[in-house]
Amino acid sequence: MASARRAKPRARREKDFHACALLFDHRLMSDDRNDPLEKLASAHRSLEENLNDLARAARALGDPRGRAAALEGLSSVVAYFERSMSRHHEDEERSLFPRLAVLEAIAPTLERLRQEHKAHQRAINELRAAIERDGGPEALEKLPQLIEDLRAAYHRHVTCEEQEVFPAARRFLQASAMHGIMNEMETRRGRGGHGNPAKGISGRPYRPGGMRRGP
Repeated sequence: MASARRAKPRARREKDFHACALLFDHRLMSDDRNDPLEKLASAHRSLEENLNDLARAARALGDPRGRAAALEGLSSVVAYFERSMSRHHEDEERSLFPRLAVLEAIAPTLERLRQEHKAHQRAINELRAAIERDGGPEALEKLPQLIEDLRAAYHRHVTCEEQEVFPAARRFLQASAMHGIMNEMETRRGRGGHGNPAKGISGRPYRPGGMRRGP
């Protein structure tokens, strides 16, 4: 009986230690500046805002007096997408998605999101061609609908990522894996980092040991 009584405090201490470890693990990522998922979500907001700018500029094409300015604005925003969307896709496909690949439940979702990235890139290429008049007047007439279709597709895409993929990452990835993702994202932007995008924060190749086994 005495040994059983002594075992309970020890079990309780171990449970408390485990809880504290998880709390500390969470606090490591509580600063938005060091949270890759917050960075990715912020990128989503920026991309959505620029899609709205595209839509406004496309509507201005209907006024002949403002068409030249509207085309210039469209070209500038599309250039932003050509630069930022491609890098954002790299952040997800080379840093986040591989670390979640062992989760069979969302594997099909990750593959679908990869295919949607390709579709978004094709849409941006089509917008660029229309703006540069490669497609002629008919292409410009279709521009507003192309943009609306992209806005709708992108909204569905980011909703899936933020409601399914990001919560899975928060639940299963340890802070060390999150820091590895952040490190790789910073490296792509020329702001330091160690190793190449296929490696973790320590410079060693990533392995699924960075997964936290949730309840």
